[in-house]
Amino acid sequence: MSNAKPPLAGPNVLYVRAVDGAGHVSDPRKYFFYVTPRDQEDKPGDFTGDALPDLMVVDANGNLRLYPSEATADLTKGTGDLDYSMSGAYRSNPDKAPTGNDGKPAYVAAPSGYWKNTLVTHLGDVYGGDGLQDLIAVREGRLWVYPGDGYGAVNIDERQEILLPPNAPAPSTFAQIVSAGDATGDGKADFFVKVGDTLWALIGYHGASVEQAVLVSSSPWLDQDIVTVQDVSGDGVTDLVYRSHSTARLLLRNGKKAASGTGVDLASFASSAASAGGADLVYGAAGWGRTSIRFLFGTPDATGDGIPDVWTVRTDGAVRFYAGGRTVLSGSGTEMISATAGGWTGKLAVG
Repeated sequence: MSNAKPPLAGPNVLYVRAVDGAGHVSDPRKYFFYVTPRDQEDKPGDFTGDALPDLMVVDANGNLRLYPSEATADLTKGTGDLDYSMSGAYRSNPDKAPTGNDGKPAYVAAPSGYWKNTLVTHLGDVYGGDGLQDLIAVREGRLWVYPGDGYGAVNIDERQEILLPPNAPAPSTFAQIVSAGDATGDGKADFFVKVGDTLWALIGYHGASVEQAVLVSSSPWLDQDIVTVQDVSGDGVTDLVYRSHSTARLLLRNGKKAASGTGVDLASFASSAASAGGADLVYGAAGWGRTSIRFLFGTPDATGDGIPDVWTVRTDGAVRFYAGGRTVLSGSGTEMISATAGGWTGKLAVG
């Protein structure tokens, strides 16, 4: 047992049984502990410091839970599986004396239900430049960044509002928001949002406000959902993977490089004809409609092949992982959480 290594940074759970001389085995005891993250900048999508993307999930009670990615036995890459979940949010203890000498804890759990009616997404350090993964949230009709603490959670008291340009749609109208890292190549964070039948890009967040709000497409986004906005094809330019509900397919729209030579030309996302290939590729052939899959969440590479991956939450509560492909998402994925084992039927948001 002395050679056992924790599978990931951040939260870990050790189960221990005792065996007596007659071979009788005790009930397991659970020991919950943290492993200090690496002293390096977090990789995109990684909240726990182990270089693997993690999922933030709002549960049925409206509480935020972090689900870390599970690593292979040699800790060199991810498996696509999800590890033991932990609370993803807390707050400063309002009852603690300013001097800090009253014996009360400095932090307490976030109020139960705090994350109800909230959209969440994350892809990199977007606030403060501290190298730690941050959480983006739409709640109370406003857009917020919740700075990460490096251990897999956020302090809700440290949130900062993201201010938008005058022409931007109101956050209260957002049906979906997806972090895209730095899609435009200006060194600042970008986000893509779905509003009614339109697709917007919020470009150039620099710690206070978004510099531009760009209407990318005026239709037909009511029927479609954003899955991921990352470089899928491997050419160094951001691409768009989206779901068409009416055809129950995933489609890949390859982005064109901007005329400036850095980042993506947002106009290439306006239509299939405007894309780099002049047509959308069928990325997932069948069975991807909303009647089958409630949530789709694209993450950076979790398996070590350099290609973004996809998690899904099905309507029966089963969670499946799909290893990404350059032109197609092949296979039927791997079931990581079964519907019969409880599943995720009650989850309110994934991001």
